[in-house]
Amino acid sequence: MTAVAVACALATTAHAKPPPKSADELLAAKMVGTWINPPDSADYEGVPSREVYNADGTYLYYEYEDKACHKLASSTVSKWYVWEGALFNEYPEGNRLKDAIVSMQGKKVVLRSAEDNLTYHRIKSKGCPTDLPAPTARR
Repeated sequence: MTAVAVACALATTAHAKPPPKSADELLAAKMVGTWINPPDSADYEGVPSREVYNADGTYLYYEYEDKACHKLASSTVSKWYVWEGALFNEYPEGNRLKDAIVSMQGKKVVLRSAEDNLTYHRIKSKGCPTDLPAPTARR
């Protein structure tokens, strides 16, 4: 190969577009961040909590004793990933939770538990769930 041909080949390779991301990769990228369990979610039990999905696959769950989210009651660490449109959490003791990602729009994700078929949602926020306005009664 001539030097010109090699230079052209290298230039073409350097400007090639990366392959498109899969749907699972796009969902996983959107999950990265801090999510709270808002009071109007179907699984809210009156305990302020926060979930953190890190880009390295680490999942952190925090529950608080106080409504201001200053006094930590408990925390859990696991691994998370998205596969075939579902969110998985794998815990060190071997338990695995699976939730179908029903929808993800803006700062809200709607999930459905494979365990009990409950549909619930999370809000992307670094605040405390009790900082959110109380749900209004529906008529």
